[in-house]
Amino acid sequence: MSTEIAAGIRVAKSSRYPNGWKDISLQDIRFDKPTVLCLPGDASFHSKDANYMAKYANKLLGRIGAEDNSDIQVISFYYPHGNPSELSNSRTCLRQSDRSSFSQEEQNPQYIQTLYQSCFRPLLHQTNSGKELQKKLRMITFLNFCHGDFVTCKLDEYMRNDLKNNLLYSDKEIADTTKQICCISVVPQDLPKKHSFSKIGFVSLDDYHYNSSDSNKVSDFYELDCNEISVLGIIERPSQCRHGISRLFYLDNLLDYNSIEDKLNVWLGKTEKLHQMNAYVDMDYHNEFGNKSSEATIFSQMISRSLQNAVSNSCLNAKSSEFIPLDINNIFTTQAAKFTQGPCASNRSFLHPSVEESSVLAKEKGTKLDKTLYPQTAFISRQIAGNSL
Repeated sequence: MSTEIAAGIRVAKSSRYPNGWKDISLQDIRFDKPTVLCLPGDASFHSKDANYMAKYANKLLGRIGAEDNSDIQVISFYYPHGNPSELSNSRTCLRQSDRSSFSQEEQNPQYIQTLYQSCFRPLLHQTNSGKELQKKLRMITFLNFCHGDFVTCKLDEYMRNDLKNNLLYSDKEIADTTKQICCISVVPQDLPKKHSFSKIGFVSLDDYHYNSSDSNKVSDFYELDCNEISVLGIIERPSQCRHGISRLFYLDNLLDYNSIEDKLNVWLGKTEKLHQMNAYVDMDYHNEFGNKSSEATIFSQMISRSLQNAVSNSCLNAKSSEFIPLDINNIFTTQAAKFTQGPCASNRSFLHPSVEESSVLAKEKGTKLDKTLYPQTAFISRQIAGNSL
């Protein structure tokens, strides 16, 4: 059986919904209020996996204890009957120029087409004007992890094709329209500059699942060594993005290690998995070697702040007769949430006022390092190649 897609919505816990989760059909999803759409990784075959992702979204938004408020909605997806090989091949296909060896299902997965036809195509075709559509799309913010970003890459493609070929939008109208959808992508699956949704990407360079353009050129061991020598802290890579539409942040060390051997064991999957959502977004996360690094804590704050500000912009649009565009250049600017937050003091722990300063520093570091990273890593790769002979 082919991979399917199903959804549910986060609600307050009750006797009827003891897990704070309510299944909903794709056809019943409406974007009439600010909406966070959670797309988890490709091992999310059950509703409990989607519910975990929805919990993370609420935690990042400071909404623990406020899930029953009606000002925003948090919807999460999962992939019943998922075929791991097919899902993995689809992601690989996304980055290949020659796709002749991939099946039609891998090139255009049916479950993503179903999601588009059920939720997004009606929104496009039932809206009277381009400005009205922009305002409606600004209700939507994705929170993606790994494979979830691949899903939004395909949704981006389908939406652009629909606007161009069926609704006859110009290229400028398409660009102005699609960028109103915001994606907060943890471990994105493709370079943000190739796509038209507004995207803020976060990835750890020592997360061995991340298939970056740098690591494609040589070996995974080269990537590990490169992280130890060439990249420090958090950097922004503007060369891999589209100005005003996407941003990409790299973190050197996601977790604290006692030694390089500890790091190698985690990286090789011999101990606890590094590639998991909570390692990025949970500031209370502990691995078997200790806490996350201080830079990773800032990373969590940056992810939280970008999600909060994107949703706050949606709330402003929901209350205003005028369209208020999202400016991702100011995505980390400190501001009060425009949506209901929970009563718990810990809800505000993610909404840290130092985040904006951290992102500015990351940009400065990234601009400087980006110019020297490629020659430096090329030298290291030659060293490794020589040592392996």
